[in-house]
Amino acid sequence: MMTRRERVLTAIDHQEPDRVPLGFDANAGILAKLFEHYGVEKRLDMYDAMGIDGFSVFCDSYVYPDYVGPDLVLPDGTRTDIFGIACQKHEPLAFAETIEDLDRYRWPQPDWFRYDTIRRRCLEIKQRGMVTVGGEGGCGIAHATNLRGYVPALTDPLLRPEFTHEYMTRMGEFLVEWNSRWLAAAEGEFDIYRCGDDTGNSSAMHMSPDIWREFYKPQMQRIWAIAKKHNMKIWFHDCGCCRPIFDDLIEMGIDMWDPVPGYVAGNDQRELKQRYGQAITFVGGVDHPNVLVKGSVREVQNEVRRCLDIFAPGGGYILCGSQVLTDDIPVANVVAMYETALKYGEH
Repeated sequence: MMTRRERVLTAIDHQEPDRVPLGFDANAGILAKLFEHYGVEKRLDMYDAMGIDGFSVFCDSYVYPDYVGPDLVLPDGTRTDIFGIACQKHEPLAFAETIEDLDRYRWPQPDWFRYDTIRRRCLEIKQRGMVTVGGEGGCGIAHATNLRGYVPALTDPLLRPEFTHEYMTRMGEFLVEWNSRWLAAAEGEFDIYRCGDDTGNSSAMHMSPDIWREFYKPQMQRIWAIAKKHNMKIWFHDCGCCRPIFDDLIEMGIDMWDPVPGYVAGNDQRELKQRYGQAITFVGGVDHPNVLVKGSVREVQNEVRRCLDIFAPGGGYILCGSQVLTDDIPVANVVAMYETALKYGEH
């Protein structure tokens, strides 16, 4: 019987493990309900009960450097991330109109972090039979939106192209140096690299592929090259429309794509597996809004078996929902998803 780590890495290498690995990511409300259902108080105990192998890249397997920088708080007391972003409350580059304005922004610095505990924490995670995850490679339109606001981020490339190139380049320079120190500190103990974007909604990209290629692809390509230098597998999240740039993403080196929503334009799941199944590992696939939220237990079981039929042959698949599990999903449907995958996912 394989360990979690062996099972996940075997699937990513496009070989068939003993069974299809199961992934998991959930909001706090549904997580609490699952704790109650399984009678546990800790996430790892719940994973054991459910047969889960791969966890959210934001917890459990993720090793982040120790922050020692300035206090990340706005004058009103709102906490921010290192970029000054407070989700839906503060967009730190919204004020900027010119390249000169960019000098007034407090750009994050790699020296705000300590990296000396990273290797030790990676080894501890591996000793628990789990994959290790590190890095932050999101330097696309989603990040620009969080920095600038939705409308400015989408119009900047058209109205202020030089300005857009400048702020994306400056952000890329920070992320290149930060990731270089972060990944090097693990001394080869990282398995998976985390990055993502939200390039579109369910029906179309937010911008033309050419705009994406000019303004966002170059920085992400620079950053992702660091992960490849350290022999890490690149996990890429994009739950919106990205099919028009999918060949670019593969050229750039993604190894895993999450969360494979079949209801998004261009995402014929069977065709994706046939065309790209030797190039990337699919993570997700089980229809969240139409089946997990709205469906019966029987419909969930059928959906899981459909996904296994499409994606499992030949490896290259980690089964989970087509987005983070939300609080409006019946607990019985979550349980049915994982029980069905365990029953029918053996190779």
